[in-house]
Amino acid sequence: GTENIVQKISQGFQNISIEKYNITKSNDSLRTEFKENELIIFGFPVYGGRVPKVVLERLNLIKGNNSLAVLIAVYGNRHYDDALLEMESFISKVGFKPIGAGAFISKHSYSTNQYPIAVDRPNEDDLERAKNFGKEINEKIKTDNLNNVQVPGNFPYKVRGVGNIATPSTVEELCIKCGKCKEVCPVNAIEINNLVETNQELCLKCMACVQVCPVDARLILDDRLLSISKKLSLLYTKPRKIELFI
Repeated sequence: GTENIVQKISQGFQNISIEKYNITKSNDSLRTEFKENELIIFGFPVYGGRVPKVVLERLNLIKGNNSLAVLIAVYGNRHYDDALLEMESFISKVGFKPIGAGAFISKHSYSTNQYPIAVDRPNEDDLERAKNFGKEINEKIKTDNLNNVQVPGNFPYKVRGVGNIATPSTVEELCIKCGKCKEVCPVNAIEINNLVETNQELCLKCMACVQVCPVDARLILDDRLLSISKKLSLLYTKPRKIELFI
């Protein structure tokens, strides 16, 4: 969802060179410095109303030179709370100048067939708004009105949740040991030997492994995780609207 939204925003800019950097995997090559005449769109998921720690750890390796930035928080229809403000403060400290921001909705990582949460997001209207937002940012740059964007949030930030040690489960009878779950895990928490094993301490509960499994062998089966899915599915049925800030 985050990737789709950011790509659509980039399509709002025409006749310019666009490069994509994926920091999902810690061993991906990452450009560490950006120039003053560049614009970077930072897309990131929201975990419990905050920027995930692992995102900040990896972005701490980069440096801007008063480079322009757009901040895109993507959340699962509950709320993004302090995530945009946290990212705005962090990005400013490492040399970037945030001139735009947005909060978009995508299918919640805890969504299941039994407890669906924002399963149709981002939809076509969302993606069209994303593209138009890119055009608006482009126009702002052309007018040379490069004031810093003001985003909502509170400081001190919302306290991070403690979480639990539950992880997605593997139905071994269905598993074909294709390795896709291991490939997409952003923190290398999955090992495939005779069984698919998940390191509970490393697991972020991002559920990327669940989404990518081609045979539905990777599932949310733990009662502790399912209780969260059920609660979110019941409480946040009303579709939230995209919020944009320029």
